[in-house]
Amino acid sequence: MAVTKEKTLDPDDWRAMRTLGHRMLDDMMNYLETIKSRPFSFPPMEAIQNICVPLTREGEGEEKVYELFKQHVLPYTAGNNRPRFWGGVGGTGSPYGMLAEMLRAGTNNAIEAVGLDSAGYVHKQVIEWVKEMLDYPKEAGGVLVSGGSEANFTGLAVARNARAEVDVKSKGVQEVPHRMTIYVSDGGHHCLERSVELLGLGNESLRWIPSDDDHKIKLDALKMAIREDKEHGCYPFCIIGNAGSVDTGAFDDLNALADIAAKEKMWFHVDGVFGCWVKISKTHRHLADGIERADSLAVDLHKWMYMPYGLGCTLVKDRLAHFGTFAYGHEAQYLKAGIDLIKAEGDPLSNPHYLALPLSRSFLSLKAYMTLRAYGRDRYTDLIQQNLNQAIYLGELVKKDPDMELLAPVASNVVCFRYRPKGLDEAQLDKLNKTIADEINKILFWMVSDTKVKGKFTLRAAIVNHRSRKEDFDYLHSLVKELGEKALKDVKI
Repeated sequence: MAVTKEKTLDPDDWRAMRTLGHRMLDDMMNYLETIKSRPFSFPPMEAIQNICVPLTREGEGEEKVYELFKQHVLPYTAGNNRPRFWGGVGGTGSPYGMLAEMLRAGTNNAIEAVGLDSAGYVHKQVIEWVKEMLDYPKEAGGVLVSGGSEANFTGLAVARNARAEVDVKSKGVQEVPHRMTIYVSDGGHHCLERSVELLGLGNESLRWIPSDDDHKIKLDALKMAIREDKEHGCYPFCIIGNAGSVDTGAFDDLNALADIAAKEKMWFHVDGVFGCWVKISKTHRHLADGIERADSLAVDLHKWMYMPYGLGCTLVKDRLAHFGTFAYGHEAQYLKAGIDLIKAEGDPLSNPHYLALPLSRSFLSLKAYMTLRAYGRDRYTDLIQQNLNQAIYLGELVKKDPDMELLAPVASNVVCFRYRPKGLDEAQLDKLNKTIADEINKILFWMVSDTKVKGKFTLRAAIVNHRSRKEDFDYLHSLVKELGEKALKDVKI
């Protein structure tokens, strides 16, 4: 009988694989080193045709596929890494973070459970560091997740189960006697609506409370909404505070919200996905006063902490409520031996497999652990302060220019502004600034984004970029003026 050679994905020639790996590493380092001079363009038809092909039976080989990546994929990625990227609250990563990701993939670790292997202790230590930096209570627990959306979902899932009038885990939301209602300002992120829907509460249960001229939630309107919901037989159970709203970077009065939540016996959740990192700044840390009173807190590390995607974090004060929300009601039999070992030797309340939706997890904590330990708190403080100073600088450029205006106060690291020459009405200003936004995207995609602030179209720069320099904001200011002047003749009547 013929002997069939057993298959593997390991290389036949390890030396050749090492050579290819070193070339990949050098190429990516060169890419990052020269990122400022690299233009962005959308993928041409040639690239699309080379990417979208039938899967072959025999494979095309590592070398060929890597060359395809270099030629048809890498040049057309959106470009968070660019120093003039402020369109999304998208972190820039770092070369060392990239290397940490390589190590993570090499270990292919899927455990992160304290008591079983080193990864569990790495995860636990990162949570401790995050709590320390944000002045969150030491006795609280937490878990690393994929990003801000999952971080908010995780915190709100614990809130629902902890505050529900019935055992939601057993009975489900079908058995709740009164509609559960939840409150956030009209500047809240849209992922909150998704979370509420997926948690079975329905988006009609999410109350969007108006904000004031500083884009903070109106406390009187919040109190009135809670009172009216109670009068109509609803069950208000959670208030969400914004620690850096997505459109304007505004911060709610978190201490005031914590007071209302305590008085009403409601859960207090804070969406601090990017903004809460002002807590380690030198000048703006007061904006986040009160996050330590939150029952749960959602943060990101891949945004304003400049780490590779995707990496978010949920912190929860009540560790038992957190564990009880995600622990299995009926443990899978094949997991039982490991679970028993964790219970005997580890800390089940720190085991991320019982603290978030996924059971399958990558070694998420490694990139956070390595970058935080390599650079230390002070480096991150300096970088965040640098971005805050840059936002102030851009805001001053706008305020000093008679043909521009700010559409929201520069509360933190987001600048909302528009080109506003005299003699145009609001409809014309909207049209003019939409044209400017379109033209900017043709030059460098998502250098800035756009949004509406109190119904007015605005350009928006969200500054979470460690590569940006003062001259980049001078360029943005002059570019908006130049494009605005060119477009002006097309909008005047």
